[in-house]
Amino acid sequence: MPPSTDPVLPIVILPLTGGKQPEPRQLEPPDLRHWQIEEFLRQTGKADNTQRAYRGQLVRFAAWCDKSWLDVTPSDIGKYRRELKRKRLKATSINHALNTLKSFYQWLRRSNGYPTNKPLPTDAIDLERQPEPEAAHIDEDELAQIWQVLQLEEKTAIRDASGTRVRDRAIIAVLSHGLRASEASALNVEHWNSKILKVHRSKGQNVSEVPLNREARQYLNVYLEWRQQQGDMFEPLPESPMFLAQDPKSAGKRLGYKGLHRMVKQLGAIAGIEGLNPHRFRHTFGTEVTRRGVDPLFGKELMGIKSDRVFQRYTKGVFKQAAAEAYLQAIGEETDES
Repeated sequence: MPPSTDPVLPIVILPLTGGKQPEPRQLEPPDLRHWQIEEFLRQTGKADNTQRAYRGQLVRFAAWCDKSWLDVTPSDIGKYRRELKRKRLKATSINHALNTLKSFYQWLRRSNGYPTNKPLPTDAIDLERQPEPEAAHIDEDELAQIWQVLQLEEKTAIRDASGTRVRDRAIIAVLSHGLRASEASALNVEHWNSKILKVHRSKGQNVSEVPLNREARQYLNVYLEWRQQQGDMFEPLPESPMFLAQDPKSAGKRLGYKGLHRMVKQLGAIAGIEGLNPHRFRHTFGTEVTRRGVDPLFGKELMGIKSDRVFQRYTKGVFKQAAAEAYLQAIGEETDES
């Protein structure tokens, strides 16, 4: 039989039709708890640093307790508190975690996300006892040391050519009027009208008008005049930052929060003052306005504080001193008697 001359066709395998088709893969729904955290931060309008801290605390709790916010019990909060203590966290850190949860649950109820007839799981939780904080203000002798360093001839001869000490004197003068470090860093030239600083508060408030005393006005104006003389990147245009970095890598850029902290810390090291930071100047301002009898309502406005409780942190030292002086005066003794 002669061989076939028909071509060999390729074999094609066709899939069977019918039967159960594979279902498309379903994406997991987003965690509702994390959405509620972000909504809490958005609606309460916390400052950026506060938002980061609150988010971290709430996310850590959500990772530890695998329950919806509505199902969390006081027992869960108590166990979490014991877990934090087991990790040997300080009382301040534990209280920050608990206060964050308290704030979150209060918001959850206000936003109709938690039943009004059901107690909050944080209601029965007490905070850790903390030692009373020492006064954080800077005393007169320390202030004198700081300004002595800023005025030293040997220092200014070396550093004023670059404007660093001129700038630093202006910064300390501004911080001495109760501004937070972040608020001082965020100032622009246009926020100064030669008498009053318009401070855009970092705590979600609007704008405070803070008048500077005569000495502070002089220091700030001298710094701006120095910048005018330098020109170029240092020219004090209205929209430019008030305080500029002057190291070679960042010259002409805004002096940031960390840079301002570093400058004050170095100043404290030269002056021999341990633990000097920008916030201590804020405490000193709070002490000063209270000592001079400024109405607390005005003091809170100048410092950008809403809460009486928070304002009392800055004035506690004054009241203690005044109480001691009042007692000694009542018994006919002077405070400087041995």
